Amino acid sequence: MSQQLLVITGVSGHVGFRVLVEALSRGYKVRAVIRNAAQAEQIKATEPIKPYLTQVEFTVVPDLLASGAFDGVLDGADGVVHVASPLPYPSDDYRRDLVDPAVNATVGVLKSATKVPTIKRVVITSSIAVLLTWEYVISSDTEKVFTANDAYTPTSLDGPFANAMDAYGVAKAGAHAATARFIEEEKPAFEVVNILPSMVTGKNELNRTPEDVGKGSNGSTLGILLNNKNEMPSLGATVHINDVARAHIDALNPAFKGNRNYLCSSGGLDGTTWEDAKEIVRRNFPKAVADGTLPLEGTQPSRPLRLDVSETEKTFGWKFANYEEQVKSLVEHYLELLGKN
Repeated sequence: MSQQLLVITGVSGHVGFRVLVEALSRGYKVRAVIRNAAQAEQIKATEPIKPYLTQVEFTVVPDLLASGAFDGVLDGADGVVHVASPLPYPSDDYRRDLVDPAVNATVGVLKSATKVPTIKRVVITSSIAVLLTWEYVISSDTEKVFTANDAYTPTSLDGPFANAMDAYGVAKAGAHAATARFIEEEKPAFEVVNILPSMVTGKNELNRTPEDVGKGSNGSTLGILLNNKNEMPSLGATVHINDVARAHIDALNPAFKGNRNYLCSSGGLDGTTWEDAKEIVRRNFPKAVADGTLPLEGTQPSRPLRLDVSETEKTFGWKFANYEEQVKSLVEHYLELLGKN
């Protein structure tokens, strides 16, 4: 794979950064898209990137939603990995802040890619949210089994939305539907692969303080181990950050079928029970429990979710790491940042 050039967006985020490391470690040259120059210095200063500084270049695109934002950025690339997308957060206008950015940036990347004849494949970070309507999430149905082919098309992108997670799901589903329409209407020369991760868990090397570790999807697990008492159930499906990155780069391989979805989650049809994190930590980090560093006083109910990832594991030829490995990755980093590891 050496000498192949990838363009990767979203490298300043949890998933995007790990995808960047995975690509570099496999010998790809990478053009990393950032929104301001300061992000490049932060990324280059991390230990996983230091061995590969000669393989990576940074391109600043201040506004990913501007018309033609990616024109020229993709020139000479063999492939594109589009990770950048808004994470759920409270807003007074979810269409403006979550939905449109997710849809429009994705379509913008696809449009620009059609102008670069060297591009063979575009890999997009989607989500299990494209499978789950909000009506299903809040229902009592815990028996339905979802596969990567169960993506739905939102009837409206305008809402109303129950909360940020509802809007996030519609944003991801809207982007996925827009991608499918683009392929059908434009018939690009390249293939597209959508990666559908569940709740991404594991070490984020961009975190510099213990407080940072509790942000994003890692917050659910860390909160249980500390004292965050959350009464609202969270989807019982997680996946190791390293496996998500691995799937993105594997998906570039032309030996694997394109124009399809790959579902990424651990635990098989049983998924993840969040409260299991306490017993995992008791087994693996007894000292941190005994001295109160990890009091294990948090609560996080699980909303059971049955995801069939067998096709992904069969295609790529490896198994997803279990929740124990995800928790260990996260806690080791947390204790390291506390100076207790």
